[in-house]
Amino acid sequence: MQQLPLDSLRAFISVYELQSFTAAGQQLGRSQPAISLQLQRLEDMLGVRLYARAGGRIQLTPAGAELMDAARAMLNLNDQIIARLTEPELSGRVRLGITSEFASKLLPQVLGQFAQGYPNVALEVTSALSKQLITKADDFDVIIALTEQGGKDAAQLVNPVQWLELRQEPLVWVGNQDSHLLPSPLPLVMAPDGCIYRRRALRALRQAGIASRITYTNTDFSGLTAAIESGLGITVLAQSTVPADLERLHRVADNVGLPELGEVGVMLSTRAAENSAAQQLGQFILERI
Repeated sequence: MQQLPLDSLRAFISVYELQSFTAAGQQLGRSQPAISLQLQRLEDMLGVRLYARAGGRIQLTPAGAELMDAARAMLNLNDQIIARLTEPELSGRVRLGITSEFASKLLPQVLGQFAQGYPNVALEVTSALSKQLITKADDFDVIIALTEQGGKDAAQLVNPVQWLELRQEPLVWVGNQDSHLLPSPLPLVMAPDGCIYRRRALRALRQAGIASRITYTNTDFSGLTAAIESGLGITVLAQSTVPADLERLHRVADNVGLPELGEVGVMLSTRAAENSAAQQLGQFILERI
């Protein structure tokens, strides 16, 4: 009887979540050709196509979408069993600081898996701007923050040896289905001053000669997305955190093209060397993001 290879399922999930075979290989410690070969063998085994490219993105076929849910469940169960049997006594408190959009979009499943695998670890999660997390780094055991220069700006404030770049994340313009009709000056929904996205957006618009104004400010990710859904303006988000009910924008009214925004670094810091629970959470995140 055939058995689904868990390594291939993990590669299948990583390629879709990271939108890159190369990035998935880096995350899993394999080469890009090795990842491609794993997925080709998985498709051959199942007799279906799992991916389809559309609009420059890696999309799931109907069979791929069905497999995605099952693959996540299988890996979740696998990781829970290993965690419980190999480190059943792990306990303690972990203070996690994380930017709000990653807390809302990417980490619920990861933290849920960790909590199930290590029920005696108490997690204290704080969401804030990256600048605030970095300047108050001593208040946290584990931090996920964004930096403009691949960690160089973080290194100015804390020991650079303690920071690891998880990946480079493209920034994109985001709005609702009618945002391309918004008038000039372009209304913006942004986090407060000090936010990397806000700074990047205003600089890019200014350089492109596109007039803009900030119409709504909120530190909370759900508040920002609700404002966009209500038509108050557009915003900038990391590509992997765009909610399903919002859209990537390339143009606005009068067919004016929006400027490119570049990438930011997603950084991980695990500061408490003596805290085994914090070290385990850092490794858990590193393997999944």
